[in-house]
Amino acid sequence: MVYDIYWGAGSPNSWRTLLGLEVKGLKYNSNLLEFSKREHQTTEMLALNPRGLLPILKDGANSIYESIAILAYLDQQNPHKPLFGVTPTETGYIWQRVFEVENYLCIPLLDIIRPVFFDDVRDNIDAIEKAASYVHSEFKTLETQLEFEDYLAGNKISAADVVVFPYIQALLRALSLPEGKPLDLDFLPFEKKYPNISAWIERITKIPGYENTYPPNWKN
Repeated sequence: MVYDIYWGAGSPNSWRTLLGLEVKGLKYNSNLLEFSKREHQTTEMLALNPRGLLPILKDGANSIYESIAILAYLDQQNPHKPLFGVTPTETGYIWQRVFEVENYLCIPLLDIIRPVFFDDVRDNIDAIEKAASYVHSEFKTLETQLEFEDYLAGNKISAADVVVFPYIQALLRALSLPEGKPLDLDFLPFEKKYPNISAWIERITKIPGYENTYPPNWKN
């Protein structure tokens, strides 16, 4: 079975799906679309996702959008290397962690990332600083947990890791850009502020196929 994945470079949600495919060792055709050319909103793409957003997974006649839904679809169809656990207890805990990082960490991370990526920092500085306070609070929780476990829902990689990892990487990318460097948000040097999260990042980057998921426009 070979899937088609339509994605956009630098999109954390797209990155989630690519990472999920690689973690599970699945075969896929990679279709990179350019946001600037609105390739994700052509008639063909709108037929797959009427919201005109990425990522989209195509599996024969089926098209699935929304990144977490894609991960769940892949996991149900390919139960090896499960992202959402095997037992009811594991599954419940992993979904709990997924919603925790999605609701309490990814949202404030996006409030920092988006203004930097779209050169809109000056008009959003108060919101960025408020979001950074929330992120630090959540990072402290993750830092404590990762002192005792390798991953966010235990000692095996799960959907919780796949869901939040691209957003944390996007934060670090944003802080390295000219628009983000002047911000004094107290995240850097990251490996000293949050050594356990840094070690977790390193573990994920060593997953076979990880290089296939890394945004190509970030390599320069």
